[in-house]
Amino acid sequence: MKNLIMITTVVLSLIFVAGCDKETVIPEQNVPTEINNYVSTHFPNCSISKAIKENDENEEMYEITLSCGIKLEFNKQKEIIDIDWNTKLPDSVIPTNILTYVNSNYSTNFIIGWELQSGNQEVQLNNNLVLVFDMAGEFLRIDD
Repeated sequence: MKNLIMITTVVLSLIFVAGCDKETVIPEQNVPTEINNYVSTHFPNCSISKAIKENDENEEMYEITLSCGIKLEFNKQKEIIDIDWNTKLPDSVIPTNILTYVNSNYSTNFIIGWELQSGNQEVQLNNNLVLVFDMAGEFLRIDD
């Protein structure tokens, strides 16, 4: 009985380890062109300081850290899905409807984070308020 429990534990551990995300640090020269183009367009004063490609059985993702401290995430189609910084994001990375809403309703604040989340877009303001918008950029709610 003890052997059966031990074997079961070992097998389950191996399955767990095999199913975990596989992260690979990729050299800057191997970062996909689409990601390099996004960085040079929207963050021309920053360079890629770290690039990680994550693979699991269902998804591929790229986590990019820029020399100026910005963190970016891209999906397997190399489309941006998350941007985090501790200061104002460039207007060029924020969809126009969302930027207009924030400028009109929170004129003393600015956006420090943007993310695609569950079919919606979320922005975080410098006062830590999180605003949720639909994919067309229409305001839905303030998130707690």
